[in-house]
Amino acid sequence: MNKLPISPADALRDPISAMEPDPRTSMFSDQTPPSLAAHHAWVASIQISTTVPEPVAIQFDTARNLYLYSWHVYRFYMVAAVQALATLEFGLRERLPKRLPKEYQWQKEPSLSGLLRYAADQGLIRNEGFRRWHQAAEVQARSRLSAEAVRTMISQGLDSIDIDDDAPLEITPEDQQWDLVAGLSESLPKLRNHLAHGSSTLTPQVRGTLELVAEILCQLYPEEPTTESR
Repeated sequence: MNKLPISPADALRDPISAMEPDPRTSMFSDQTPPSLAAHHAWVASIQISTTVPEPVAIQFDTARNLYLYSWHVYRFYMVAAVQALATLEFGLRERLPKRLPKEYQWQKEPSLSGLLRYAADQGLIRNEGFRRWHQAAEVQARSRLSAEAVRTMISQGLDSIDIDDDAPLEITPEDQQWDLVAGLSESLPKLRNHLAHGSSTLTPQVRGTLELVAEILCQLYPEEPTTESR
């Protein structure tokens, strides 16, 4: 069986090409030419709170640096995702008791899934702490308003109806039914195991993973509320 040579994009770089953008960076970018400065701004916008312990913050910045250097080495995207999820587990272990109740810990060390479920059940991680949860509720609310408008048109025999897009959007409990936290307790450990145990998966779509990890860490280590002097 003849073995195909590794693509130069995936092989060890030489000193000349080490700091050049990965060929796939140009191929899949919407910028011409792709900008390292824009990529850096994209990465830098993912922030954690200053109350996250320094050892955990350092590991998170390691993930951000891997994400940054994926501009040069495309496969660093997946390494950045693995590092971010490892940081999440580290942050959970530092924040939670060393020993969890048996329904969350069935082996010597608690798993990422058990840590996430315990943190959620203790109210340390809440749906309200995630930007995408609020966005999904807004989308659901707008969809509900559109459906109500259609029903009004049908019932009243109207050809059209005005919808004020600038009016305050009322979010109802019906719009907030998505239990994002419950899903993350299943999906994030599966993703971590899939990547950490060896995988050929290759995608630049890992920003969402870093954002989720950042938002969870910010909830685990909330900033103290400021009090204004009167």
